[in-house]
Amino acid sequence: MEAARLKQLLIIAGTGRNTGKTTLVCQIVRKFAPTKPLIAIKITPHFHKNVRSGKVLCNNDNLYIAEETDPSMGKDSSRMLKAGASHSFFVMAGDEQLEEAFLKIRELIPPGSLLICESGGMRSYVTPGLFFMMTSNETALLKPSAEKLMALADRVISFDGEKLDFNPDTIEIVDNQWSLKQ
Repeated sequence: MEAARLKQLLIIAGTGRNTGKTTLVCQIVRKFAPTKPLIAIKITPHFHKNVRSGKVLCNNDNLYIAEETDPSMGKDSSRMLKAGASHSFFVMAGDEQLEEAFLKIRELIPPGSLLICESGGMRSYVTPGLFFMMTSNETALLKPSAEKLMALADRVISFDGEKLDFNPDTIEIVDNQWSLKQ
C-alpha cells in the first residue's frame, strides 16, 4: 500500500530515545507558531499506565488519544503546547492502530491544518511534506526499521544531548506545505 501524501505534515522520528525529537519539534513550533497555527502530535508505541493527560478522546486496550490541555505537565505533549502549538495530542498506539489514530485526530482538526508529528511508525502510512530522522551519539546499532526510515528522511539530524546539528531557519512553509529552503 502506498502512503498517502500530506504536504502540511512534518514528521520527526528517531533511532531511539533521547535523540532530540521533542527538542526539535518544540524549536520548530516556537519558530512558526507566532504566524501559523500548528497542531502537534506525539505518538508512542509504548503504553504507559496511569497517564495523566488533558481531555481523553479515546481509551481502549489498543489505542489511547488525549488532547493535551496543560502546558506545565512536563510531558512531551505538554512541552509542545508550551512551545506554542495551538493544539497538542498525545497518542499511545501500536503499529496496527497508527492509521486509525491519525484518522481520528484528523477528524478533530480543521482541514488543511499544519501538523508536526513525533512518530516513527506514522511514516509508513503518510508521505509528509518533510520527514526528519534524529540520531544521537548513544545510538550505535540501528534496528532494521530505523535503517528503512533513514533512507526515507529528507534530513538526518544529530543530537549530542544538548545541541542539534540543524537550524530550523532552513525550514519554510509555502502554500501551507512544509519544505526545506533551496
